Amino acid sequence: MQKSRLAILFLVVTPLFAACGSPTTVQVLMDGADAPRPVADHEVQFLPFDRDSLFEAVAASASSPEPQVPADLRQAADSVLVLQEIWTVTEASWNGVRDSLRLLSERLQGLDSRSREYRELFDGFGALEGRERSLNQRRQAAFDVFTGLQQATQARLDSVRAVVEAWESIAFENYGEIEDGILEDLGRQIVYDTTDVDGYVTTSLSGGIWWIHSRVRVPSGELYWNVMTDGSADTLRLEPGNAERRLAF
Repeated sequence: MQKSRLAILFLVVTPLFAACGSPTTVQVLMDGADAPRPVADHEVQFLPFDRDSLFEAVAASASSPEPQVPADLRQAADSVLVLQEIWTVTEASWNGVRDSLRLLSERLQGLDSRSREYRELFDGFGALEGRERSLNQRRQAAFDVFTGLQQATQARLDSVRAVVEAWESIAFENYGEIEDGILEDLGRQIVYDTTDVDGYVTTSLSGGIWWIHSRVRVPSGELYWNVMTDGSADTLRLEPGNAERRLAF
């Protein structure tokens, strides 16, 4: 009986659907070295209801409150993200200097060592070598700090995960049945599709409000999207800027 009441209450606040629709295009992007990069061969879900609101309703009806991640552990996880970014930027700069050294070396091999151009390029090569050594030291130090905190944080996250998973196995035991009942009452189904090599996916949906859901794993957690759309945008981008960054569980 409680499952039925929960589904009915949830449907009361779910928007109604129009009869017509149009193709919906989505691109999934994740963090890259210099700019967001497309995520290929990745699943995207199109839901006719707000999954986050449903999760909240089911959690609220559980017999015990949801276990919370300690504030200091969340702060540590945020620090991991910052340290990862520092390491990534330093790594990219180091690789750029190495590429410049390689190109200079190739140019020097084709020049007369007694020429003025050779001497000028050789001096520049020496300066770049010094910068490469400095960046390499900074890159390694940043990596060591990042991985050290990541490992320490992950150990604590694993402990919290066991508690959360035990609670979820009870609280969400009947989630599948509740979801099936909502879909039946709406007369809609969840649509699943996969991105192409450029991170795009185009799917035909019936008219009305839909929620686009996807998630991408990152070193210290995941990028999580649950974005509402009415189909009016030409292309909807799921990118780091509009994602929720969640801890790894």
